[in-house]
Amino acid sequence: MSLKQRHLTTQTRWSLRLGGIAVAIAPLLCSPGHPAQATPSTATTPFIRPKTLCPTEVQPLTTALLRDLPSYLNRQSHQRAGSQAGRYALLANQPDFRPLPIRTSYPDPHAGGLHQIFFTLLERQYDTRQATEYQTYHWLFLAHTPQQGWNLAILYSREGPYPSADQPASALQDATRLATGRAIRQWLRDCQAGAVPSP
Repeated sequence: MSLKQRHLTTQTRWSLRLGGIAVAIAPLLCSPGHPAQATPSTATTPFIRPKTLCPTEVQPLTTALLRDLPSYLNRQSHQRAGSQAGRYALLANQPDFRPLPIRTSYPDPHAGGLHQIFFTLLERQYDTRQATEYQTYHWLFLAHTPQQGWNLAILYSREGPYPSADQPASALQDATRLATGRAIRQWLRDCQAGAVPSP
């Protein structure tokens, strides 16, 4: 190969390299008045999950809530206790929507007032010797209005052994501000923000 041919070959390689660099930086040099054109794949690919509508009916809402509640509850526990959190929620059962007769100043639930939901969570406590499982029984009151959406009105809970034994469950207590109540309120906020997948 002659010296002239070598020079042309080297010049061609540099032209190709510089041409590639020019193609790569061209979009960065476009003026504001002449924006770079997006490629078809960039223009049509959704990078952010679209928002979902929070259910307005109590049954689909509760189905989605109980699907996600163990993970929300575990996150609440670990945010407060860190690595010392030894108790984990495993799963929730199917809800029961049959209301108990109560006296309340709230409107009729069918008119957008209170909704009663009964459900059970299976939880496991770890210590240095063994793992112990519990059932926690929850009586949940949800309030819904067209203006404010869903809100946790009150949550009553009690705890018992699993599987059921002769030992009775604990006394009913107001758990609205405890871990399960906090997890439910956080889930309702996420749901109304459109950040919860549909059931």
